[in-house]
Amino acid sequence: MEGYPTDQELVRQTLAGDLQAFESIVERYQQAVYRILYRLLRNRQEAEDIAQETFLRCYRHLEKFDPERPFAPWLYRIATNLALSSLRQLSRHRLLTWETCDNRVSETQTVDSGQRYDLASREGPSRGLDPEAAWERKEVGLEIAGALKSLKPLDRLIIILRYFEELSYDEIAYIMQARRNSVEVRLFRARQKLRSIMRLQPEWGNTPHQDQEGGESACIPAGK
Repeated sequence: MEGYPTDQELVRQTLAGDLQAFESIVERYQQAVYRILYRLLRNRQEAEDIAQETFLRCYRHLEKFDPERPFAPWLYRIATNLALSSLRQLSRHRLLTWETCDNRVSETQTVDSGQRYDLASREGPSRGLDPEAAWERKEVGLEIAGALKSLKPLDRLIIILRYFEELSYDEIAYIMQARRNSVEVRLFRARQKLRSIMRLQPEWGNTPHQDQEGGESACIPAGK
């Protein structure tokens, strides 16, 4: 789009000393980074802190980014590595306090005086759904989100990246530093665990829906 710089262009401008270009990167990705971290950590303060650290590390190590690759997975790898490290530390010192998951409430969280994160913001294919379909998708998403906290962190992460952020298997493999076939196997097993935890009601249907890459979606109402 004319007048809308690519991620690679913003990276080049930042490395050339243009701090406003990096501010544009932050504005472009702060909501997605926060969503991933919050769903993974289930703690708003920790998600905010790690989101802040993610962009600091991104800025410090921006010269290591390969401009031939997409930028988002590189950024998400930084964020998820920090989050998983935090979870490992928490598991050694204390039980993680889970907060109630309810994305139905539009809520804005402040990271610092200059940046805000909209928890209710969600970009993606669902924007074009009719009201009934959008409501149904949101309710299914809430069912999944409520059960995610019972999964192990890596299983939780792979579900978040695939079904909430709708990333491809190759993008997830890059973020998790794994082979694509390993991602496919782990995703299949994580779905099975999630279904077991959720104890789905009959009205949601028992027939898995095929996703765009041939796998099964985590939870899609029958007939949709």
